[in-house]
Amino acid sequence: MKKQIGKRRLLAELVLTGMLIGGVQAQEKVDLGTVQNDASDMSDSSTDGSSQSAPAQAPSQASLSETEPASIISRHYIENNTAPGSNYTDLISIAPSVFNVDPNGNGLMESQGLSIRGFQDGQYNVTFDGIPIGDSNDFTHHSTSYFMPQDLGSITVDRGPGSAAVIGYATFGGTVANTTKDPSETAGVTPYVSYGSFNTKLEGAQFDSGTMKNWGDASAYLDLKQVSSDGYLSYSHQRRTNAIFKLLKPLGDNTMLTFMSMVNQLDQNPPLGATLTQMQMYGNNFGLSNNPNSQTFIGYNRDQINGDMSYLGINSEQGSWTLDNKIYTFGYRHIGYNGMTFGLPYNLESSSQFSNLTPGGVGGGLGTQLRLAQGYLNQPNDVPGVSMTMQYRSVGDVLRASDHLAAGDLNLGVWFDHQYNTRSNQNVDWTMNGAPNYVVTGSQQTTPNSYNWLMADSWNTFQPYAEFAWKPVDGLNIRPGLKYVSFERSLNAAINNGTGAPLDYSKRWSKALPSLDIHYNISSNWSTYAQAAEGFLAPNLKYFYINQPGQNTLQPQSTRNYQWGTVYKTGRLTADFDAYLIDFSNEILSGTVGSNTYYYNSNGATRYKGVEGEATYFIGYGTSLYTNGSVNSAHDSAGNWLPNTPVRTAAAGLIYDKNGIYASLMDKFIGSYFTGQSGSLYPNGANIGNYMVSGYSMTSLAASYSFGHDRATKVSLQVDNLFNKGGVYYTDGTGPQGDIMFWGIPGRSLTMSLSTKI
Repeated sequence: MKKQIGKRRLLAELVLTGMLIGGVQAQEKVDLGTVQNDASDMSDSSTDGSSQSAPAQAPSQASLSETEPASIISRHYIENNTAPGSNYTDLISIAPSVFNVDPNGNGLMESQGLSIRGFQDGQYNVTFDGIPIGDSNDFTHHSTSYFMPQDLGSITVDRGPGSAAVIGYATFGGTVANTTKDPSETAGVTPYVSYGSFNTKLEGAQFDSGTMKNWGDASAYLDLKQVSSDGYLSYSHQRRTNAIFKLLKPLGDNTMLTFMSMVNQLDQNPPLGATLTQMQMYGNNFGLSNNPNSQTFIGYNRDQINGDMSYLGINSEQGSWTLDNKIYTFGYRHIGYNGMTFGLPYNLESSSQFSNLTPGGVGGGLGTQLRLAQGYLNQPNDVPGVSMTMQYRSVGDVLRASDHLAAGDLNLGVWFDHQYNTRSNQNVDWTMNGAPNYVVTGSQQTTPNSYNWLMADSWNTFQPYAEFAWKPVDGLNIRPGLKYVSFERSLNAAINNGTGAPLDYSKRWSKALPSLDIHYNISSNWSTYAQAAEGFLAPNLKYFYINQPGQNTLQPQSTRNYQWGTVYKTGRLTADFDAYLIDFSNEILSGTVGSNTYYYNSNGATRYKGVEGEATYFIGYGTSLYTNGSVNSAHDSAGNWLPNTPVRTAAAGLIYDKNGIYASLMDKFIGSYFTGQSGSLYPNGANIGNYMVSGYSMTSLAASYSFGHDRATKVSLQVDNLFNKGGVYYTDGTGPQGDIMFWGIPGRSLTMSLSTKI
């Protein structure tokens, strides 16, 4: 019944979308103004429009017009090299300096870690069609809750804060800029199916209107799909339904309207990592169990998540001015049930009644038989856990205007965004069917409720900018700019996370961010650039999780980026190289006085530096060689190596693309790094929980054949982790007894796919 209700709700949302489309036919078009820099410009990505060139076959490449290091992942690469259920985090993992953790198989759970030059999720922007998205508490992202690869046109991994025109919550560490694909010019229906390892199934269909002459040359598509999988990790199932509608409607000769609406429904059983003991006993793929006496029981660990995003925009040329305005909304609704507990004490349990429990015992999947202290459960030997809710809605508008003058281009713009969020977390007793769990002493309740937190928070961000791209001579572009960032965060908590006390508090931060970049075309196929710019990161909501946040005098964390690079591109070769130095100042640290926690800005600076490069060489006869690499360094103000920052990355591959046959063999190498907390290179006790990873490589194979009329039918094979590499490669914090929770590399997976346009 719940599945039927979910499908009816999805259908209702799609019908409503269609009604909205009918209502905007008389308005004007929005082609989302992008927030990434010129690296998103694909106009120089191929020399002759065919697949027989290095730019056309390159898995990732720079743009001749870019002004900071960036890698473009093209639609051609996405549709030929990635598993059908992949997320954007999987798609960009081929790029230099990028490290992704996806332990359940590509797209089969949220990314557990995406590092770019050592910057972690929440320290960089993620955008879709130029619209920044993110959670209100820490600006992180839910990779399984938005777009799927069938609907992405390209992705630009922009490794820097960009010019003043680059907007977002976290311009601090760069931008992952996703663009949705445009409708096809030809009408038709494209059904597609996939089946692969871990019982992974995908079914979908895209409906293209083609260019509708009777509707003023409007074009649109509707893409519906569903993926389900048992996952690589035990009992870690996922079921995902996604739908997207996109419309382009010309309004006269100089104006285009765009409307896009996407909805995503997710039902999953998310694991929280495993100890080395569990992996030794049950295999590296241990995730959840089928034992109702354990907190790892599949029935106690479930997420129901709905995500959506819509926008309406107009792009218009009026005289020398280009105007681009878009109004948008996106939302996220999460109901979760979990076998782990928060904020309650654990005791070692040696009683023989627990000795026969399968993975994890009662204590949270930690490899040690644990239970809560006497009196904290409805029954002392019951299985504890939590239930949670989190939902937010963001609305905003981006206005951009450019005046094309004789001396250069004047760019002006403003972005406003408001997000409202509610969240709760409650202790429950799973043995009692999820009944609330109260803290008691003897027979007396000392706490009248079972909640760990019950909060509502919001933010308002306002970012106007101005920049002028001065062109003193042919080929030279000097662009100074200034962006003003105003960010206000509010928290109204009946029960505050961390303190349990009520709190009603708000604070505003602001900062002016200058930027300067210089771009020079040495020739028609060779360019160079240099950039100096500042990035910005507003304080996390967790800095309000203390008794007196008003006593904090926190300043926003910021970066000063200095970057230089060069790009060379012909039909035979595409290559780029860059060097960077980034000073991260005002790092927020914590301390305690008695039982009170406080936060403060560090006086020192964290420093990131390194070199990066990538190249594709077209040998001929449909064949290209690809390689990229990076050497990265990231150390905090005390000289400690930052976690989850590989010292180097590298990739190499062979590509064949001709006469409807596509094949690629790609290998990505991740150099040594440690996971855990900053402060030590090697494991240094349970209180730190660091773990050294010596490095590993993953090889993937992709092959496809397109045939029939206009090569509209395609059969393909995707093999990930071709050589079935194993071992652990990430940690997910520590358990109550100091046990480190690990993620293992997912085993080899094969996926077969078939699609045709009729």
